[in-house]
Amino acid sequence: MDLGLRGKAAVVSGSTAGIGLAIATALAAEGAKVVVNGRTEARVAAALDKIRQRVASAELRGVAANLGTANGVDAFLKQVAEADVLVNNLGIYEAKPFAEIPDADWMRLSR
Repeated sequence: MDLGLRGKAAVVSGSTAGIGLAIATALAAEGAKVVVNGRTEARVAAALDKIRQRVASAELRGVAANLGTANGVDAFLKQVAEADVLVNNLGIYEAKPFAEIPDADWMRLSR
């Protein structure tokens, strides 16, 4: 399938495992230049290796930064100033019905 992503810069947050890694791999297979993100250098390096095993032609860059903190976001933005595609694969939640989530919880979970 050709999604028209060849040469586009794509950032996938939380992409060292699971769904984030699968998304980063799929974007690389489509020809996007993918930025892989995780909290540690070791996890990012391992994810880059996994993607390269599946997509030999992958154009990848790894950025270790905890995007759950202001300092981590600042560090990330110093290395990656812009992107054509952003997949935000980060976040925390509580498994409860939408109508039962008070405003205080929304504020706590959105930090």
